[in-house]
Amino acid sequence: MTRKILAALLCLCAALPLLAPAARAEEADPAWTLVTADGEKVTSIAVEVTEGDEYIAGDNALYRVTSVDAQTRQAVLQRAGEEPAVAQALFGLTRTAKTQKVVGLYCTHSDESYEDGDGASSVESGWAGIHDVAATLKSWLEDKGVEVLFDTGSYLPHDAGAYRRSRSAAVELASQGPAALFDVHRDGIPDASEYETEINGEPATMVRLLVGRSNPNSQENRQFAVQLKSVADEYYPGLVKDIFIGKGNYNQEILPDSVLLEFGTHVSDKEQVLTSTKYMADVIHIAVFGGEPGYSQKAQAEGGAAAEDEGAAPAPSGAVTPVPGAPQSASTQTEERSGVWTALAWIVGLAVLGGLAFAVVSGGGFSGLSDRVRRFSSEVSGGLFGKKPKE
Repeated sequence: MTRKILAALLCLCAALPLLAPAARAEEADPAWTLVTADGEKVTSIAVEVTEGDEYIAGDNALYRVTSVDAQTRQAVLQRAGEEPAVAQALFGLTRTAKTQKVVGLYCTHSDESYEDGDGASSVESGWAGIHDVAATLKSWLEDKGVEVLFDTGSYLPHDAGAYRRSRSAAVELASQGPAALFDVHRDGIPDASEYETEINGEPATMVRLLVGRSNPNSQENRQFAVQLKSVADEYYPGLVKDIFIGKGNYNQEILPDSVLLEFGTHVSDKEQVLTSTKYMADVIHIAVFGGEPGYSQKAQAEGGAAAEDEGAAPAPSGAVTPVPGAPQSASTQTEERSGVWTALAWIVGLAVLGGLAFAVVSGGGFSGLSDRVRRFSSEVSGGLFGKKPKE
């Protein structure tokens, strides 16, 4: 009985490395709950929340974080009025067309993906679901005549150092003179319904804007986020979920017109996420370059010059413009890669576990285990590995 228990423990220990990647993905972004002083839930967010952070709700109510409980990951909000109306009114006066229509896109958390569409919340090698989102946003922007600088680098692991590693990409993009810089993410809260919306009758996901308050450009970054939300609220109500102003800097000191975009969460329907990129591209085009609204029902009712016309519409919602050297679809590639490597991992893992268990049980315990393992490896591999048994 003792030998069987030892063998079972050995198998469990050997299996833990196979489960570790999934565990890391789930623990990478623990979700926080923001509540009022009365305990009423306001929203959830998968970034670290600290005292002094601010939150602008969908209705532009302004809150400030007054206390946090790291154990329960709950933060208490105090109402601080409304986001100043002057900030939103000022937007209409400062919106001017810029001569160089260029923006930069990159993905600091380059593993982020969607379970419903990519098959996993994290893809740690190659092209991840978040790259599909950024590439689709790029496609819609290019349809409007905007040049898009798209960095597809990997900045793993998904930890606190990711922003330090992606900083070089942000600096390189900024050096090429874009009018704005966007770091494309997805949230990690477990409730997809918090992001579900409908735009022009199409199921889509909301977009959360994140601003870092620990950098010299914080006020400019915040104003830029408010401008984006103002446009979205006017033409696509419900598209921009809210604005979170957190302790970090998110590399936003590099360019005043910088913001982090979170498209849905890891349990959102990826097709709905891709749909939202069409409308977010229009919001960016209007806010950054003074463009005419292209897809809103309001714009079409008013006879907007860029209203969508039959036969002259851009690529279907969710279409991805191929990126040189990158796959066109993360979904298919992820499923194929995941299936092959998962199968191989299980085959190798089961062979190893079976061999170890057999060596322990049949050999009378752990005495002489190393010799029995080498003999087993040699027999299984045809003499390529381990100690070849004597004739």
